[in-house]
Amino acid sequence: MTLALSLRPGQDFYVGDEQFVIESLKGRHTFEVRAVTTGKVHLITEERAIEVLADVFLSSGGQAKAGLARIAIEAPPEVLILRGNRYRGEGS
Repeated sequence: MTLALSLRPGQDFYVGDEQFVIESLKGRHTFEVRAVTTGKVHLITEERAIEVLADVFLSSGGQAKAGLARIAIEAPPEVLILRGNRYRGEGS
């Protein structure tokens, strides 16, 4: 199942209990995502999906509004995916 989120640099999301942060925008369909646990920075593009966890893939979800990254997250249906504020119980 694929979920698309639009996030600003500095905003985060969780795949299961693993936190990822949008580091920087590199172009209309290209940006960097950092895996907090490992510190590894992944370059995300439209050309190919990157496997960041077992059976979890990230790619560009297409054109986003200016200043936003649109990230497509493909994961098994039993894996919970949440924006960081929701994971932390901060509401919207």
